[in-house]
Amino acid sequence: MTSSTADRLQAALGAAITALALLGGAPAAASSLAAEEAALARAQPKDRTLHRLQAGVHAMRENRLDAAAGHFDEALGSIESVFSNAEGAARARSLWYEEGAKDFKGEPYERAMAYYYRGLIYLADADYENARASFRTALMQSSFAEEQQYRSGFATLMFLEGWANQLLADPQAAESYAEASKYRKDLPTPAAGANTLVIAELAGSPRKVGDGIGNHEIVYRRAKRTPEKRVDLAFGSQPAQRLYAMEDLYVQATHRGPRAIDRIIAGKVVFQEGTGTIGDTLGTLASEGAVINAGLGGSAGAALGGVAAVGAIASLLATNVKPRADVRYWANLPETLHIATTRTSGDTPSTVTLFDEAGQPVAADTLVQHQWTDRNGNRLVWIKTRQ
Repeated sequence: MTSSTADRLQAALGAAITALALLGGAPAAASSLAAEEAALARAQPKDRTLHRLQAGVHAMRENRLDAAAGHFDEALGSIESVFSNAEGAARARSLWYEEGAKDFKGEPYERAMAYYYRGLIYLADADYENARASFRTALMQSSFAEEQQYRSGFATLMFLEGWANQLLADPQAAESYAEASKYRKDLPTPAAGANTLVIAELAGSPRKVGDGIGNHEIVYRRAKRTPEKRVDLAFGSQPAQRLYAMEDLYVQATHRGPRAIDRIIAGKVVFQEGTGTIGDTLGTLASEGAVINAGLGGSAGAALGGVAAVGAIASLLATNVKPRADVRYWANLPETLHIATTRTSGDTPSTVTLFDEAGQPVAADTLVQHQWTDRNGNRLVWIKTRQ
């Protein structure tokens, strides 16, 4: 077999492997940190960032902040290699989009949430400057949409930047709160003496599903069977406080400018056309080689049969593997974020009550609450429903 034929054969095999990979669905979130880390160990390289993000949330649920920080740092390192303001990163994004959905980097709202969680961990560790930097970077990530930047309306990140500024006694806190108030007109501003931030994450992640002819498009759906929409929190014997409904991640996922997925799908169309060409080429090579095979007394028959088979596979893939949207998504994100600030002293126990849209109390299948008090006496109360 000539080197030219071998090169074409290798390209065809690579295309076939890529096509089969593109048929795969989204890895589901495991139900615990141990299960997610086991899934991470088995995962293909293209899915490892997604599993690390999900493992980070599981670690927070299990009150293992060091493990959570490690997983988020690894995931953010992968994300930052492609999504930053650097000129080289912009070129890398262009190449990545054109190659199609390979390594998971997440949609803008997912990348923003990765920095959001890292910022919360920094807050719990009294590292307010890195927390502020994380929230600022999260805001930048939420504004990335293809190669243009759109003004982000992710008010939670503006508010949290303000909170980090407030803990640093930085006067820019007022500016951050004012920016957030442009998107949430009735947003309550933290009192000067507040030392406790409460964040409740309710319900389940927005779901990605393929839609349209050949699943060329992405459609988002809200999580199913998650009635909790509002949350009250009472510290000790104090009256219950309704947390402010700050963010809807479904809205963040579905309301933005031109989305990168359009270009990813276009790249898969190019792949489909290229695979068809490879299949035709290999078929021609096998056919022409049959004449040579006869002259060699049939000694090249097995090799030519392999060429023909690979050509047939490539042609079949080009015919049947339609360009599909990448429907992987971060499965243990919440649907909504709810926030409150107050002043507490000591290790004050708290009671959480959930309500549905009609204001009736409801129970979640799972609910965790952690209180992390840093060395300066500032506290982060983190509440999460659902796995």
